[in-house]
Amino acid sequence: MIKAVFLDVDNTLLDFDLCAVRVMRQCFEEFGLAFETSMYYDTFTRINNPLWEQIERGELTREELFKVRWTLIFRALGIDFDGPTFEKRFMALLETTAVPVPGAPELVSYLQGKYTLCAASNAFYEQQIRRLTLAGIAPYLAHIFVSEALGANKPDIAFFNACLASLPGIRAGECVMIGDSLTADIAGGVNAGMQTIWFNHDRIPVPADCRATYIVDSLDEIRKIL
Repeated sequence: MIKAVFLDVDNTLLDFDLCAVRVMRQCFEEFGLAFETSMYYDTFTRINNPLWEQIERGELTREELFKVRWTLIFRALGIDFDGPTFEKRFMALLETTAVPVPGAPELVSYLQGKYTLCAASNAFYEQQIRRLTLAGIAPYLAHIFVSEALGANKPDIAFFNACLASLPGIRAGECVMIGDSLTADIAGGVNAGMQTIWFNHDRIPVPADCRATYIVDSLDEIRKIL
C-alpha cells in the first residue's frame, strides 16, 4: 500500500527546459549578446547534463558546477564573456521563473489527500521553494526535500533515508518515486526500496536495464496508477 509519493521537480513538476531557455534569452539580451535559441540551448544541455551526472556520482559539487558551467558553454560557443558573471545572473533569474509541466497542477491536486506528497530535488533549497510557490504547487506538498538541505544528492540512498526520517511510520516500500531521470530518480528510488514511475516525457526508447516499476510519457497517466 502506497502512503507517500515523491515527485522530482525539474522536468517533472516544473518545465526546466522552457524556463532555462527564457532565462538564457533574457541574460543574453541584458549582456548585449546575440542569442540563437536552438543551437545555444543544445550546447547548454550537452554541457549541463553531464555536469549534473557528476554531481549524482559525487564527483562534483553544485558550487563547483556553477563556477565552470557557463565558462565551458561560452568556450564551446566561441563567445568571449565571463562565465561566473553570467552564471550569477542566470541563477538569479531562474529562481524567479516557474512554469509547470503540463498536467502537474492537476496531478498534485488529485494526489493530495490520498498520499503524503513530497518534492525531491537535487538543487538549492530556497530556489526550489520559491519556484514551486510561484508555480502554485508548493501548497499541495507536505514536504519539500532538497539535496542542499539534506546533505546528500539523489541517487545516494542517504538522500532517501534522510527524507524517510521526516516521515515517521512510513517505510520505503510504502513510497513511490516519480521522476524523469533514470539515474537520480529511478535507480535512486529502486535502491532505496521504493516503487518508481519513470516520466519518459521525451518518449525515448526504453533501455533494456530500465528498473522502473511503471513508465509513463505524460503526467495524466499517473492517475491510472495511483
